[in-house]
Amino acid sequence: MRLDVLTGALDDEFGTRLVQDDDWADVFGQCYPDPYWREFAEPGWEGRWNGLMVRGSGEVARAVTCVFPSDGVVAGLEPGTLLFSEHPVDFADEPGFLPLSRASFETMRARGISFYNVHAPIDQHPRISPSRMCADAIGLTGVEEYFPIDPAIPGGCAVVGDSDRTIEEVAELLSSWLGNEVPVTVVSRHRPAAGRVTVVGGGGTDRELLEASLERGCQTYVTGGAVTRCRVEIVQRMLREFLDLAQAEGVSVIDATHYGTEMPPQLAMVDWFQQRGLPARFQPDGPK
Repeated sequence: MRLDVLTGALDDEFGTRLVQDDDWADVFGQCYPDPYWREFAEPGWEGRWNGLMVRGSGEVARAVTCVFPSDGVVAGLEPGTLLFSEHPVDFADEPGFLPLSRASFETMRARGISFYNVHAPIDQHPRISPSRMCADAIGLTGVEEYFPIDPAIPGGCAVVGDSDRTIEEVAELLSSWLGNEVPVTVVSRHRPAAGRVTVVGGGGTDRELLEASLERGCQTYVTGGAVTRCRVEIVQRMLREFLDLAQAEGVSVIDATHYGTEMPPQLAMVDWFQQRGLPARFQPDGPK
């Protein structure tokens, strides 16, 4: 399949051209003291931070999806692959926020590998956002989306709905759906019933997100990153503030890891590529 045809279809699916406010500048500044990545990135990718970052061969032979791109993932790719990911860097749990090495970019260039990522556009996708897919898996009813990462894109990164299950039953449903690779942990429990449940796929331990969820009656909060070994100070500070507010407001917290809650869309994208006649597979690289 022609790369331009494939990336055009991806742009249409995710509204990538609409992105205005999904800013990764600070993360890239932290990850890349030497910004060698600019030697390999597509013109116009910086600033939008979504879409085709690295242009490989004009013909794509296969697609590989992953949650976090890493040197290990890139090393295992065959020539002519399009790598699809939510993140443009590796959010490894320890130490956290790892760049792709120059060697990985050189490997992509030598093998004709393309790299395409979507962050806000997949988090706000009406069908395969991680929050919506996890909410569907635990059977929430009366679902509402809110809290857009980028208001220029329809939808929101958070989902809230109602559950008649206990907190343990919600955790068990999520664990069964995500599989043995992903640990699911009840971090705190303030009542037996889950009640009004917020789901924020990915690293959703953010005080502002929790405040917006409390306005919608949140009693249980399902996310990733509430249990983490990440040593990045801003991550630890945000987690402390989030957990303090959850404790003060009596919100129960269930963690299914950043990796685990963002894995389902990547599995769904395997089907998306295959439906277009392109061989595709998911590359596990977690949980993180």
